[in-house]
Amino acid sequence: MKSLQKYALTLLLVSGTTASYAQNVKELPSIRSNKESITYTVNNTEKRSDWKISPEQKPDRLEVECKQKVTRVAFITDVDSIAFNVKVGDTIQFYVQKGEEKALTEIVGAPKNVTFTKKYIKEHQGKFSVEVPEVHELANILVAISKIGQQDSNMVDMTTPYYKEVMAHFSPFKNHPVMDVVNKHITKVFDNDSYWYYYAMKMNACAYVFDKKGNIKNEGIIRKMGFTNQGDPILANLALIEDFARKSNFREFYKQHLTYYSELVKTYHTLNPIEQQQSWLEEIFKFKYGNYQVIFSPLIGGAHATMSYEDNGFEQTVMYVKRADLNPKYNQKVNEMRNSRIVFTEIDHNFVNPTSDRYLKQINEVFADRAKWVVESNGTSAYSQPYNVFNEYMTWSVYSLYCLDKFSAEDNAIFIPLMEQQMEQRRGFVRFGEFNQKLISLYKENPNISIDELYTTMLDWSRNLQAKL
Repeated sequence: MKSLQKYALTLLLVSGTTASYAQNVKELPSIRSNKESITYTVNNTEKRSDWKISPEQKPDRLEVECKQKVTRVAFITDVDSIAFNVKVGDTIQFYVQKGEEKALTEIVGAPKNVTFTKKYIKEHQGKFSVEVPEVHELANILVAISKIGQQDSNMVDMTTPYYKEVMAHFSPFKNHPVMDVVNKHITKVFDNDSYWYYYAMKMNACAYVFDKKGNIKNEGIIRKMGFTNQGDPILANLALIEDFARKSNFREFYKQHLTYYSELVKTYHTLNPIEQQQSWLEEIFKFKYGNYQVIFSPLIGGAHATMSYEDNGFEQTVMYVKRADLNPKYNQKVNEMRNSRIVFTEIDHNFVNPTSDRYLKQINEVFADRAKWVVESNGTSAYSQPYNVFNEYMTWSVYSLYCLDKFSAEDNAIFIPLMEQQMEQRRGFVRFGEFNQKLISLYKENPNISIDELYTTMLDWSRNLQAKL
């Protein structure tokens, strides 16, 4: 590890006093926290409230993209704060102390992550794509044949003939050394740490392609596509993954299924009018994104994610979701509603989350008593903060407003109760029906209501509801 002595650090203390320190290994600065999850900011623009204190990591590492010469990174707890000036190549350590435990935390200054050239922007501006990328499919196959992948139906859809083909072809390679890595990190069904690694695998895989020699290379457009609080398992295990692909004859398997993937992409386009969703959201929220990319695998059960990447004045939103499917119980429009909801609520996070950032103080107050809004269920532990809970309520409820505008009353009468039931009974967001119906009533009373008025009214309503419970 690089010497830490040469970096001059600036600490932002709770009292508001600023002091300079020369960091060394023996005297690392520290901050206190009474809570397990804390907030960090980057240049006062990127803000996340889900950093989990993890003493077992040693160190618990945050890789920070340095888009400019000096990047300001701050960690903020309920009682303390600390801030550093970070440059590319810096490795800066400090402690977060909760009770008697001290978590060694490390910030690493990484090079610029995204490079959107003028040519790339011209080719992608205002467009969207739906893809089943090759290395992404390889990552999902590794998960599918893992011990937990064979148990977790949210990570892996085990209901299709394609899944059976995958298992028949790749199960003989489940003892390959790369599977030791996967099984080491994905250890439990619906486990937070396991899911962080799962998302890091499949999201970062999308930055890579196979070259003519069969080697896996990063394209360099987006260097790291996964969440910022996780590493890149593809890069860390590149030689093992390449070896697995060769020995399992993965590329031939993928090539043989290109027609199948193409059919799924066509179905996705039919059931997901993304341009229409985009236009509606931009009209409601009054801001835009430059490009949308949908990435899916036939193997994904229901574990979805989204990230936005920005460079050179252009922003691209990528959604990592499951395939679209038709349920014969419902008509074409209700099937469209079922499938559009998946991608809509991922796109929607890119509109809801930045808006919620303006109301963070109110959200933290109103949704402070988590037990009144969420019961422990499959995956709800991932929504540990008031901010995450509120955003999940709001993203799904905003989809109801979209449905009111785009579908008939008869189809809404079928679909919206199904969505409310899914949120309350399957996902554990137990007040969603009440929340959703209140938002719907506000929109019906005034279809031109501003998003800020919706937020303030819903937060006031939620505050009153929480007080009664």
